[in-house]
Amino acid sequence: MRGKQADLHRLFHMVKYCRKLQAVGDTIQTYENFIDAKNYRLVDVSAFYIGQLGELARGLSDEIKSTLSDIPWKRIVDMRNRLIHHYGERSTKMIWQVVSEDATLLAARCLEVLRSENPDIDAELNEELAEEGVITTEV
Repeated sequence: MRGKQADLHRLFHMVKYCRKLQAVGDTIQTYENFIDAKNYRLVDVSAFYIGQLGELARGLSDEIKSTLSDIPWKRIVDMRNRLIHHYGERSTKMIWQVVSEDATLLAARCLEVLRSENPDIDAELNEELAEEGVITTEV
């Protein structure tokens, strides 16, 4: 898949990962809870989701990146690279920032583009997330 359809596909999956991160934040609610030893799996899962966001962002066309020029695409890709390639050096504060704030903003901007192309996109997202057992905060 290439071109505009590939970009829309990537944006769709980026929103899904953002919604999953939002669900983590809704469940955990505070940084202190996030770093509590009993929740270490959620830190790992969140880092994975952020890595996926970076991988998806890396594949976006220059055209869509310029359409969404307020999004720091390079920083998203760089964060992915730090999480994936600097084992043991991840920042839980950085991960929590994405979980608690950045994911919501990224999802909202991506959804603007998706909604302009497909008015049923919210239903499609919710259906896929429900199939995966994710209860989310809708944007």
